[in-house]
Amino acid sequence: MCGIIGISAKKNVSNDIVQCLKHLSYRGYDSAGLSIAKDNEILERKIQGKVTNLENFLNNYPISGNCGIGHTRWATHGEPNTINAHPHTISNVSVVHNGIIENYHDLKTILEKSGVNFISDTDTEIISQLINIELINGKKPLEAFKNTITKLKGAYAIVAIFRGYDDLMIGTKLGSPLLYMKAKNMILLSSDAYSISDYGSSVTYLEDGDIIVTEKSKISLHDHSLKTIQRPSKKIKKRDKDGLNGYDHFMIKEIKEQPDVLSHALSYYLNFSKYKINLEKYNFDFTKINRIIISACGTAYFAGMVAKSWFEDIANIKVDLDIASEFRYKKMFFDNKTLSLFISQSGETADTLAALRHAKENDQKIVSVVNTVESSIAKESDLVLPIFAGQEIGVASTKAFTCQLATLASLVLFLAKKKRHINASQEKALIEELVHIPSQVLDVLKYENDIKKIAKDIHKSSSAIFMGRGATLPLALEGALKLKEISYIHAEGIASGELKHGAIALVDKKLPVIVLAPDDIFYVKNLSNMNEVYSRGGKIILVGKVQNDQLKDLKLTGINIEVNGKLNIPIIMSIPLQLLAYHVAKLRGTDIDQPRNLAKAVTVE
Repeated sequence: MCGIIGISAKKNVSNDIVQCLKHLSYRGYDSAGLSIAKDNEILERKIQGKVTNLENFLNNYPISGNCGIGHTRWATHGEPNTINAHPHTISNVSVVHNGIIENYHDLKTILEKSGVNFISDTDTEIISQLINIELINGKKPLEAFKNTITKLKGAYAIVAIFRGYDDLMIGTKLGSPLLYMKAKNMILLSSDAYSISDYGSSVTYLEDGDIIVTEKSKISLHDHSLKTIQRPSKKIKKRDKDGLNGYDHFMIKEIKEQPDVLSHALSYYLNFSKYKINLEKYNFDFTKINRIIISACGTAYFAGMVAKSWFEDIANIKVDLDIASEFRYKKMFFDNKTLSLFISQSGETADTLAALRHAKENDQKIVSVVNTVESSIAKESDLVLPIFAGQEIGVASTKAFTCQLATLASLVLFLAKKKRHINASQEKALIEELVHIPSQVLDVLKYENDIKKIAKDIHKSSSAIFMGRGATLPLALEGALKLKEISYIHAEGIASGELKHGAIALVDKKLPVIVLAPDDIFYVKNLSNMNEVYSRGGKIILVGKVQNDQLKDLKLTGINIEVNGKLNIPIIMSIPLQLLAYHVAKLRGTDIDQPRNLAKAVTVE
């Protein structure tokens, strides 16, 4: 995740911006920079590498002023170099930005045809260019900013300063966090409360679509139509300084971080600027590989189930999937054309590590998908594929699961290309599908209030069934796992087609049955299985394509999610299940972040 800071004060803000960037450096570390509006110009300093590089640069080439913005970057569009570092300054405006502008290519093409020359490879520069054009055409900064963001699609947080306005900052957010603090003789904007916690004890969080304007030591908040609005301030507690950022639990914070972390996981393996796979991230000889063995535990195992279907369907590679605790106790049929792939959030999962070592003893090449690159599993692998979820504190995995899927999807595309099972146009189409995932996650998060109502309806249940088919079968298992992990409600996931082979005996009016039915090849069959439950009085919650003529006369609860790609369905469909588990557990009053009897890293067998 990238980090944003903006400060307006009655003193030089350069040093304060750098200090805040140090607190933000855990969010991004391939480049850093700041810009300051002063004396009818914008002064800018940015450099590749960590914040200490920027600090040294400023010692040699200092700039000063009372209003400025800063950024730590984790590259999405364009290489991690000084040119692509933030801020992006174009004549009259300087911008810092977190997230992804999905329609960047379309907007850039239009501007290039009109004669605009681009300096960097980033999607952020499109924001600077669009605002600058508005300003050249006579618009005032707020109107120019507002007109620009109405053209953007994606998930983002943006802060801008302007030439000729030495104390003006304007910011907005959609999906990525942005907050502000009114401190003594200072106004601070940031993507993280921790970064500015040294300056005061109260912050205000912007909501999606809000526009903040700070000028002459005053703050005004506006909605998308520029109507003035108010947002409540919150005291920064110790837990906010430790990373909760105003949320009640780490689990819900980590669920809401998914648009950001998925952007960064995907952008490491894929070149969003050119719709290409970053081939250099796969420094391993896959030439002879015609079979993969995947092994993992728990949630990571369900990610492996999804990956198995992708590898076989898209890359045409046979996959065997085994629970890590069973791996060593059965005949695995190892050979020199087989790759062993291990998935672990912590990288220390005891059964998975033991399975990895068993594979190595049998001369297998090892690829690992982990969140912790210094872990034991990573150190013993031939190729490590980090998932870039960031620190996940909640025991019930959320963002690590979807980032595992994003990383595995990228590997699938690489192997499909390497083995010539997809052509250039198919490669572009599949990458384009992945590019839209952060904003699709953001769209699903908007259903949270509807999911809260469903949670209220089922939180007193003693059992639940999740049904899925094809790509959603692993999600049915994962959804059931999430619910029982943190709410202590017994739940099981089943293949929809297996309903009549036993589980239907459990159906009555008290049993919640969560049916996962996206618009895919199994949609009609899933509806048929759902009707078997409906006709027996079951309490159905349909997650997927709800708006359908076959369903209009049925009284059922639904969350309408219309995704139909090969790669995006499992990632997008997992979000409502995470939210459902969280809100059910919250109503039941359980210890959500540290549920009983569970540990974050299972380091014993």
